[in-house]
Amino acid sequence: MITAATLVAALAIQYRIHIANEWQQYATVPIMVAPSKNDSVMVFAPHSDDETLGCGGMLALAESNHARVHVVLITNGDGFRFAVGRAYKTLKVTPKKCIEFAYKRQLETLHALETLGVSPKHVRFLGYPDRGIAPMWDKFWDKNTLYKSRATASDYSPYYNSFTHRAPYCGEALLGDIMRILKKDKPTDVYVPHPLDNHPDHYATYCFVAAAIQQLVSEHYEFAKAIKIHTYLVHRGDWPVPKGNHPEEQLVPPYAMASGDTQWRSLQLDSISAQMKHDAIKKYKTQTDVEKTFMMSFARKNEIFGSVPDRTVKTLDPSVIVIDGEPDDWHGIPPSVVDPIGDYVMAGLNKGGDVRAIYLCSDNEFLYVRIDCAKNLSKRVKYTLNVRGISDSDNDDWYTVSIKPPRRCMPRETRWAYKNNVLELALPLSRLRTDGDMFIQVKTTIMKLTVDQTGWHAVEFDD
Repeated sequence: MITAATLVAALAIQYRIHIANEWQQYATVPIMVAPSKNDSVMVFAPHSDDETLGCGGMLALAESNHARVHVVLITNGDGFRFAVGRAYKTLKVTPKKCIEFAYKRQLETLHALETLGVSPKHVRFLGYPDRGIAPMWDKFWDKNTLYKSRATASDYSPYYNSFTHRAPYCGEALLGDIMRILKKDKPTDVYVPHPLDNHPDHYATYCFVAAAIQQLVSEHYEFAKAIKIHTYLVHRGDWPVPKGNHPEEQLVPPYAMASGDTQWRSLQLDSISAQMKHDAIKKYKTQTDVEKTFMMSFARKNEIFGSVPDRTVKTLDPSVIVIDGEPDDWHGIPPSVVDPIGDYVMAGLNKGGDVRAIYLCSDNEFLYVRIDCAKNLSKRVKYTLNVRGISDSDNDDWYTVSIKPPRRCMPRETRWAYKNNVLELALPLSRLRTDGDMFIQVKTTIMKLTVDQTGWHAVEFDD
């Protein structure tokens, strides 16, 4: 039961977050240079409209500067059932209507991108399931376990123009498509959603693209080693502020993410490219009919892009790290992940589950993980660490540890300890089965409610 005191506290936290984001509008963000004729730009968008909301001004400038430009749509946005019902003026949303609606969104994408100067022949639709990208990353990986779309009732792409005809809905298929596209076009700059974007399709798109680039690097494709990854943000709580059509306002990162480990840059738009983006957003009539205020919030005088750091696992001599909950033996090891704190109501109400940082190191036997929270660990919170390695395009390996202080841990043989706000674990390297590239995520929950989630972050061993 939610008490009156809890409700008041939640409202106070939400108000504080809103005020912090408003004050952040006055922050100065370093300037970014627009792509030029020597650049090859590729934008990956989870849904039809994300490429325009996050990167529309950049695309307009890139085209005017004669850069090579390609846009890849991961899904066709067929799972937005409310918008489907509104578009067809019906309460009965069938798979057939969802597919018809997806083709509408494809046309809107082509019209929006033409407004920005992007040729339709440089746009690819992959046809993977809306609301299904995170499940494909999490558990529907190979062709023996396909994801079935709730919208289309299909476990393969029903769209005639998908990059791979009848693409099976599984992680290895999507990873393979992304790798083939990267190898064909060899971009110098890739734009992809930020791993801390709230929408599961968005952060999972980052995972797949980052994994594809890592895999190409491991296969010794020289162009992949030089790719610069730029992240953009669409969904992040009470952001952007202010909402609505404010073309003279600046976009800045949310307050909680401004001081993290992402290096943000601001791309200033001239009046022509800003107007082109404004007009392109309006091409998405199926979306502006239901969320115009939110969408027009991105029609500003600039765009922001973030660079996430290269995250490495430092190798130490054996027995340097003692699993006792004390952080003293981690001296000199920088955090691999710095996570925003206090940016969600649940995290504000349960600071013992609000992850502040993740530290990583290893010896020849174990991967050591230290998780720091904003306050002392709570007995009400479950702490889950997910690690996955992708050693080749058709193989993935998961390792998950779940801990409920003070005693419960799965797998039971895991070495772990906690003290105050610090949780330490030792994971056997033999169980991780990774060739040096892996992704890591920490999630904290109370019952089935998420308190905090760090997003998936790509890391590699320093040797």
